[in-house]
Amino acid sequence: MVYIKKLDVFGFKSFGSKNISLNFQKGLIAVTGPNGSGKSNILDAIIFALGENSPKALRVDKFQSLFHDSSSNDNSHKIVKVSVTFDNEDRGIPVDDNLVTITREMSGVNTGESQYYLNKKKVSRNNILELLEIVVASPNKLNIVQQGMITRISELNSDERRKIIEDIVGLSYFDEKKDQAYKQLEESDRRLEIALAKMDEVRNRIDELEGERNDQHRYLQIESEINRLKSIKLSGSLNNLTKNISEFNEEQKFKEIKSQEVSKKLEEVTTQTENLSQEKKQFLVQANSASSERIKNEKRLSTVAYEYERNRATIKEAEHYFDQLNQKEKTNEIEQKTFREKEIE
Repeated sequence: MVYIKKLDVFGFKSFGSKNISLNFQKGLIAVTGPNGSGKSNILDAIIFALGENSPKALRVDKFQSLFHDSSSNDNSHKIVKVSVTFDNEDRGIPVDDNLVTITREMSGVNTGESQYYLNKKKVSRNNILELLEIVVASPNKLNIVQQGMITRISELNSDERRKIIEDIVGLSYFDEKKDQAYKQLEESDRRLEIALAKMDEVRNRIDELEGERNDQHRYLQIESEINRLKSIKLSGSLNNLTKNISEFNEEQKFKEIKSQEVSKKLEEVTTQTENLSQEKKQFLVQANSASSERIKNEKRLSTVAYEYERNRATIKEAEHYFDQLNQKEKTNEIEQKTFREKEIE
């Protein structure tokens, strides 16, 4: 069974500015002494160390009154430190040590703000209270009976006495834990309902997103098919354009060959015309010098004139043919340009 084995007090009420240590034995302990000797301050120091936060329970009007009353009114450099050491050989307190020391320290700089330590390791007040609840040793339990408490207990009714007995045997601790568990269960149920509602919202949203994903997938498929058909169309148009260009190039080559042939023939006719013109001049000269040859020359001149006119007609035909070729070439260029514009559209 857990019991208090030692009490160390420094600067608390009447204990002064020296470290005071009190050792206790297992079993019933009696603290005796004359009035005003500080017996009650021992219990006050114990419940202070165990986390009591009510100045009234510590029999003072404010926490500053817990500091030892010295000649100086300045509490800024004062300190209150109380340590309670429990025998824990049976491991009633869930700490793996034979001795468990709980220390509370309060300085004058920040009066009312305390630091708690468990075996010299800093912890919170709630940690201390939870450990003490397990062994029914918290400062508000009746294992610490202050002055006047017996008289007040004798004046209680049956329900109030039953409540005190439950506190003594530790049932109230489990009742509190049960109430906390019920509250936590209710809170868990409430959170579960909220979570289920959110899950329904998430499911609905997932269904919406799934529909959007399917629509997007179908859109991408349709877009891919459109692009494929466009590629096929452009490929066919490109083949047709290539074919037309090849045909146009072949036609241009043919025109160039015909043009070269006509140019060659035109050169020949021009040469013949020049030669005939030269002969005509010679004939005229000869006609002036020889009348006998005049008739003969006139006939020949007529022949030459006929050939000349015939060659002129040939030249005109060649020029007309060239005009037709140029006109056809311009027409083909216009058609080719129109075809390309349609392909681009």
